[in-house]
Amino acid sequence: MTYFSHSKKRDDGKVEGSKLLADHIAGVSKNAQDQFYKNLLFSISSKELRELLQQIVEFHDLGKYTSYFQNYLLQTGNIDSKLKQHAKFGGYAAYHRLNNDNGKISLIALLLIFRHHNNLIAPDDLAGLIESDAERVFVEQRKDVEKTISDIEQELELSNLSEILHFPEARQIRKACKIWVKKDQNIEDYFLINYLFSLLIEADKLDASETPLYSLTPTASDWVDIRFSKPAKDLTGFGNLSGLSNNELRNLCRAEVVSHIEADDILDQKIFTLTAPTGIGKTMTALDFSLKLKSKIREKEKREAQIIYALPFINIIEQALDEYEQTLPNYNLRILGHYQFADVFGIQSDSDEENYHQKLMKLDTWQGDVVITSFVQFFETLISNRNKLLKKFNHFAGSIIILDEVQTLRLDQMPLLGAVLFYLAKFLNARIILMTATKPKIFELAEHEILNSEDEQVQPLELLTNHDKIFSLFERTSIRPLLHLLQGEKDEKSVEFVRNLFSENWISDQSCLIVCNTVNRSIEVRNEIEKYLSDQHFENPVFYLSTNIIPADRLERIQQIKNSIKNDEAPILVATQVVEAGVDLDFNMGFRDLGPIDSIIQVAGRINRSNKRKQANEPLYIVNFGECQKIYGQLTYQQASKALEGKENIPESDYLQLINRYFDYISERSSFRTSREYFKSIKRLNYDSKDPKKDFAISSFRIIEESDRYRPVYIEIDDYSVVLREKFLQKIMGDLSKEQFDKKFKMNFQQRIISVPKYLIDDLEPINEYEENILVVPKNLLEIYYNKETGFIRTQHSDSLMMF
Repeated sequence: MTYFSHSKKRDDGKVEGSKLLADHIAGVSKNAQDQFYKNLLFSISSKELRELLQQIVEFHDLGKYTSYFQNYLLQTGNIDSKLKQHAKFGGYAAYHRLNNDNGKISLIALLLIFRHHNNLIAPDDLAGLIESDAERVFVEQRKDVEKTISDIEQELELSNLSEILHFPEARQIRKACKIWVKKDQNIEDYFLINYLFSLLIEADKLDASETPLYSLTPTASDWVDIRFSKPAKDLTGFGNLSGLSNNELRNLCRAEVVSHIEADDILDQKIFTLTAPTGIGKTMTALDFSLKLKSKIREKEKREAQIIYALPFINIIEQALDEYEQTLPNYNLRILGHYQFADVFGIQSDSDEENYHQKLMKLDTWQGDVVITSFVQFFETLISNRNKLLKKFNHFAGSIIILDEVQTLRLDQMPLLGAVLFYLAKFLNARIILMTATKPKIFELAEHEILNSEDEQVQPLELLTNHDKIFSLFERTSIRPLLHLLQGEKDEKSVEFVRNLFSENWISDQSCLIVCNTVNRSIEVRNEIEKYLSDQHFENPVFYLSTNIIPADRLERIQQIKNSIKNDEAPILVATQVVEAGVDLDFNMGFRDLGPIDSIIQVAGRINRSNKRKQANEPLYIVNFGECQKIYGQLTYQQASKALEGKENIPESDYLQLINRYFDYISERSSFRTSREYFKSIKRLNYDSKDPKKDFAISSFRIIEESDRYRPVYIEIDDYSVVLREKFLQKIMGDLSKEQFDKKFKMNFQQRIISVPKYLIDDLEPINEYEENILVVPKNLLEIYYNKETGFIRTQHSDSLMMF
């Protein structure tokens, strides 16, 4: 009998086998073994892990040998929805094959094979899958394969298969799992299970889709040097920095960072930090260090390391992609951008016949030399039970990971993320570089809240050893608190700010950035600024930027602002926190509503950014509209106020000291229960539960806190938006393929969606009758609901506030 693993429908509508089952299992085995990283640091040897992986792969599709599955696959004969299931059958066989050697290992094999088409579950829940009806199904399936068992053994090169084909005792498995997770719990098991699961499901999906496993390309260590010139090795310049130009300072910093590569023990160091002010060239400095570290790894381990670069926001992901593509010769290697608006069709093809699904599979499984991705993709793969995300978990092993703008991570999650990154380096032998201008105490908090109790200690290596000298050199900006000068009522403060504070401190030939904590406040301030300029007969252009505007317009507006600054038009930008990180704008001065000190310093990084106006100490005025508590909480409000209270002027040279004191204060007074509870779940393998959020199950972890106070709204901003809406409906109805929609329309469609508070959208209808989650502002109602300058039109009948 011929056994197939997959099928396809012919042009005449008939179904035929498309891949032999033995070939599929062999293909999965080759993919998994080729992707296996030999220098793992688990307590189990790499040789044993390879053998375990082979056993899991060999048995994962054993259930496809039943006639029940073959009938279902080829759509012939009687099809039984339960008897056609295949994952459990192979799981039982692997469990009994391995149970004589190691109880925990056999349970891991059982779990991974059971769930290779689903999300991971807690071992505690395994026994629940071996219910009475499961035994009936197994008995029928076993009777079926016994008819051809010798053929199956010959095809899979197995012997004595019948000896391991018996149903396990649920009570025995339940007892073993309880002992495992209650008495023998170990954080190592989480990384081991996720790593093996990732190898299995990635290899399975690559072979099923005929997508080749990518072989990493050797890279040169001097590609950054070629673009920017090689920095001088003489570091004596750190004794006298004041006379250096901005480019000289950048080169000196890059020279010190890459000088660490020469250390004899550099490959023993796994965790690095790079702390430097904004505008010092951290992106290219980290890439330079990573390429040189990659060469060192190649020399010692005889392999290529994948570079994974993660950032928080889409706009800076796209900027980073552009910088990397200008620096790395893309004809020689593959750079992938994996984020919400990623261009699937721009990925290099491996053959002329490559289809959309194969391109998407390459992206989703990070088949490239360099991956530039979002914090959401990175951290929600690192802490996850989701099959869809875990396909790429194995790529962390032996990789070089760069995490940029880490100060944007939520404070309550920092101990958890620091601890998980530590164990990622410890068990999967990854090298991790954390970059920031404000140095949040991620690893210090991880030690204090989690690692100390695990008898672990993390010792990051700071790559820019003299970063305190670099910070002290800069005099680009200064922070000037004006916290008590807005005395009016809430509804009067925007007018008071413009007529008193803005008018007294702004000069008409200066470009100015104003950052508010809420969308409502920012719109009010923007409108008052426009009135003031009109009254005074000033012609400065006024721009507005927040997530209240559709993404398609945001990108265009940023370019308009850049052009206005370049043309010396002294523009005024009113914005929310969307400008705080990675937006490459350079103003003469600014105002910011009271908020976290690290956010304030990020806004200062948009003023005199290029340092063309040396020793200018250009001002960032801090005002208080009274909304800090509602957005950031009481603790942030108290500590930010305390840090700024009584100070008339804080020069940039004192920013590092300011932020360190602030983080010390706020860390000492914060509750990190969320981090501790999630870590307990990771350690106990609590992948999922009936109430995941309440139980802090791994399945509920999200890097960005989800809110049910907002709904996505599609804005029909123009005639093309009407076309896109129709194409979206055609995709849902099946009149347009997902491939065609994604290729031609998806990005533009998504860039017309914003999140809007529910209290503002009571009158809006769903975008169509099949998609009730997304609402729509139709083109004929655009003037009522949407303003091209400030976005969604908000009423004042609620005190609700929206960040960003």
